[in-house]
Amino acid sequence: MVDMNAGVEAEKIARREPLQAPWRADLLANTGNSGVGAAAVALITDPGFTVITWWRAAKWLRFSTRWGSPIAWLIVRSLARRGCFMSLLAEIGPGLTLPHPTGIVIGEGAQVGSSVTLYHNVTLGRHTWNEPGCPRVGDGAVIYTGAVIIGPIKIGEGATVAANSVVNRDVLPKAVVAGIPAKSVRSALPSST
Repeated sequence: MVDMNAGVEAEKIARREPLQAPWRADLLANTGNSGVGAAAVALITDPGFTVITWWRAAKWLRFSTRWGSPIAWLIVRSLARRGCFMSLLAEIGPGLTLPHPTGIVIGEGAQVGSSVTLYHNVTLGRHTWNEPGCPRVGDGAVIYTGAVIIGPIKIGEGATVAANSVVNRDVLPKAVVAGIPAKSVRSALPSST
């Protein structure tokens, strides 16, 4: 059974989310700079910023214009040919950092918070094609190379997922998980005040 509400929700968010605010946050997160000049340079020299910019443009075209669907399809297809699949039905917050945007898969219905870092060969998807539910990644999370995060789980804010881990259970905020299946290596320590 496929979750039909994920597409409707994504469409509502895409219509009310302005394109400029997340784009500026992406520029700052990927390059540390802001402004039109920095954006022009980053589009040529920073592959992570280029990928997220094209994805945001495709999502805007798909959900905010009547004629943009074929162009959005071409953009997503082009990104996939370069080794990066990001569904237009995913929700991606501002400030996504993609240091090496090759092999990244963000499936339909996945939710990525703001200021998240995804390294190459990361997968955010379902357990199986006919099972609903994709992961939700909290703000400020860092997911290292080759991690696979599957199913309707939540990665807490500020959590770290180690390289080549397979995560199929919720991860607490600020925790560090590693292994197959991933287990907590270090939990968030209570602050002493």
